[in-house]
Formats: sequence, C-alpha cells, structure tokens
Amino acid sequence: MNVKKLAVFVVLFGAAASAETTSATLPETKPGQIMTAWFKLCDAPDLKALTNWTSQNLSERALKRFPAEGRAQDDYDECTATSGYRIAKVTRSESKSIEMLVVGRKTGIWSNYSIELNDQDKIDRARFFPTTPPEESLPKHLSDEAIARELTSHIAKASQAGLFSGIVSIARGTKTIASAAGGYANHTSKTPITGSTQFTLGSLGKMFTAAAIGQLVDQKKISFDDAIGKFFPDYPNQTVREKVTLGMLLTHTSGMGDFLGKRTPDMMKNGVKRASDFMPLYDKDEPQFAPGSNRAYSNAGLALAGAIVEKVSGEAYPDYIRKHIFEPAGMTNSDPNNIPHRDPRMVTPYTKFGPTGPAKYWREAEADIGSPAGGAISTADDLVKFADALRTGKLVSRATFEELAKPRGGETTAFGGKYGYAMEIKEVYGQTAVGHGGGFPGVSTHLYIILNSPYTVVVLANQDPPADANGGLYALGLMAERAKRKN
Repeated sequence: MNVKKLAVFVVLFGAAASAETTSATLPETKPGQIMTAWFKLCDAPDLKALTNWTSQNLSERALKRFPAEGRAQDDYDECTATSGYRIAKVTRSESKSIEMLVVGRKTGIWSNYSIELNDQDKIDRARFFPTTPPEESLPKHLSDEAIARELTSHIAKASQAGLFSGIVSIARGTKTIASAAGGYANHTSKTPITGSTQFTLGSLGKMFTAAAIGQLVDQKKISFDDAIGKFFPDYPNQTVREKVTLGMLLTHTSGMGDFLGKRTPDMMKNGVKRASDFMPLYDKDEPQFAPGSNRAYSNAGLALAGAIVEKVSGEAYPDYIRKHIFEPAGMTNSDPNNIPHRDPRMVTPYTKFGPTGPAKYWREAEADIGSPAGGAISTADDLVKFADALRTGKLVSRATFEELAKPRGGETTAFGGKYGYAMEIKEVYGQTAVGHGGGFPGVSTHLYIILNSPYTVVVLANQDPPADANGGLYALGLMAERAKRKN
C-alpha cells in the first residue's frame, strides 16, 4: 500500500538491496489474515481485485480520506513497480495490529509496514516507511569501488521502477567517491542529472539557518537561551515574546506553527527580500502549547530564527547566507532562492499531488521560494562542501557544531529519530548520522553527515517523497556500516 493512501508517513533512515530468501508467514490473527490477502494480490496485481480488497477492508473514515478506486490504483502502480514484496520478518503482532519488515522483490528497498484495525476489524491506520535492512545483509566488502557498484545498481533499480528521479552522492571529506543518478532533470528534454544540477532543497535548508545562528553564537552576539523579546521587544504575541527562546525555535518546541500556506500571491511571484517580511504572517499567532512543553514541527519558528539573524547581523537573511555560508564553504552553485528565477541548471520538479489530492500521473509542480525555513537551491557537489565545512570548523566552531548536533529532549520524534538545533539525529548500526530532510510537492531531499567519520551522503530528488528514501537511504546504510568497520 502506498504511503499516500492511509495516513501517517514517517521517513526513517535506511534502505538496502537484498537477495531473495524465504518469506515469513503472517500470524492467523485478523490483521495477519488481511495482510496475507493483500500481499498475495500484490504479487500478481489486478486492479479490480485490489479495488474490492480496499473496499472490504478499509474503515469508513479511511475511505473518506481517499476513495477505494484511488487507493487501489496506487496499490496497483506500486505492486507493478516492485513486483510485490517479500515479508522478511513480523516485528510486532497483536489482536488489532501488525508490523512487518518487507523488501521489494525487484527494487530491493526495505520498508516497515504496519496496520491498525478499528473495533469493526477494518484498517483505520497504516504506516509505510523505508527503513534500514538487517545489518548482516549488507555487502561484505565496502571499498570505494564496491560502494560505487552497489550505489549504481541500487539507483538503477529504483529509477527503473519509477521510485527515484535525482542523484545520490557519497563523499569522503570534499572528495566524491561514488555518485549515481536516475531519471531526468526535465522529462521533456531528457536532461541528465549531474553533481552540478540545481535542486530546490525544501526543509534541508533549515541547516543553513542553524549554521548562521551557530556563527552568531560563536561571536558571542547571541545565546540559544535568549528570549525572543531580547531581539524583538515589541513582538505582538506576549507568550512568544517572553517565554520562547532561540533554542526552542530551532528544536520545534516553541509551540509556533506554520506560515507557508499564508504566503501571498505577490510573495510567490516576486519573492521576499528579508526574513522579517514573513513575520506578519505568524507573529500574532498564539502557541499551540506552553513553550518548551512539547514538540511540533514549526516552519514559523525557523522563519523567526532567520529574522533574528537579520536583527543581530544587520544583513538581510539571503545576503547573510550568501556571504557567510555559501561563500566560505565554496558553494558557488547555490542560492537562497528568495527571488523566483529560472536557470538552465535547475531541475523541473514533478508531483503526483493535484489540487484535490493524489493524482495518477506526474505533473510539473509549482515552484517554491526560499526562506529561513527552507526552499533554498543547491547541488549535490555544493552540499558535500557544506557538510565538510560544518564538520571541519570552517563555518562554525567544532564546539558549536557539537551543540547543533546534540539531541534536545529524549523522545523519539516524527523526524525518524531525535532532534538537535535544526538537525535530525539518528543512530544507524550504532553510528550517529545528523542532517536534515526536505519534502514538498516535487521535492524530496536529505543530507546525512556521519559523525566521527569523514563520510557524507547527499540525496536530491525532483519528485515527491519518499523518493529520497527510496534512492538514498541504502547509501546511508553502506556508509554507516563502513564507518563502523573503520575502513
């Protein structure tokens, strides 16, 4: 079942190729019986049969969110692309729920799959997300040459199945040791994708804001514990002004919400010159919860952090990022994207989301504009340089980078692990990877920095999530394992 069909989609780190082995048998519980029937249909997809299964097994609430015909069509497309799934392991089984580790027969992409039934034994919730394979299934040899072969093979499979259009690059320091691309920068012209092809990054760009804040902390101009009122004494919302700290903005614990949907047609057409120009879209909003008491993803919080960069530095946020992030890192093909523009180096973003929901065919997505919350433009080659500049102290001090990459709060989050200051944090085979992902119609990206190693993985896709997971998380698994083996 496609992630679009049934509710919550969470991207976790991981993916890998796998040799075919014996499938696990699902238990004789109601969830096990329901999924046994679905996997059998997926092995030999038939649209009418999948539509009947969907109508019979989904709850009324789930079908209202997305009718049976559309869900079945997604299932049919997915099962055709993957040639079905092998059930590797049942990881949890209860009377009303089941969770399984599965792998695409043709793609080799590993995923976690779970469903929950309501009181009428109908599927009310489902989760489907790429994940790491069993560590023992990884290749025995992980030389540069072997990694390049593995990556090329994996991207070819994912691309041929229509599950990835973009590029994955693996680097040691600033040297790219493996890179593979699939799909096209533009479908019509069949423009190839390279390390210098420009992609919109989505929320991956939050890392630029974190680095900017880190620089000002290094200069002792600000502290992560500073209240918003220190920078904006007249900030309209009193709770935010007095109770929210800079650190809360970066950890999504401020209680602030979103602002992207409030951007005006003029902003989207002509751009925004300063981060502070976004403030009227959210500065009167009351927090969703007491600041610091919970966590909820907040683009408005990162936008406000960018406005603080402006206030303290005296420079417009886009100018600051160009001068103090892109230039010292050597990112010559990157842009804050605050003013819409066309460039022959840029990909065309493609989405299957239409005005009324998921659609059957790919279409060109609407262009985004950049802000401190994301949307900047960069390339695989430039992001390798950015990661190395962060790691080596070129952008922020090593001590501050450690602060940015330190987990804030012990709970597991919807980011697929823990969270620092505008950085996702995840343990992979005992190794720690930090970075950030971005997801938007036609945008699916991720940057991974494996700590205590020189390795970086960049994943850029010009189609909907979870394209980045489908294409790049196997590379993350390879490099986490290589870092663990110290070779």
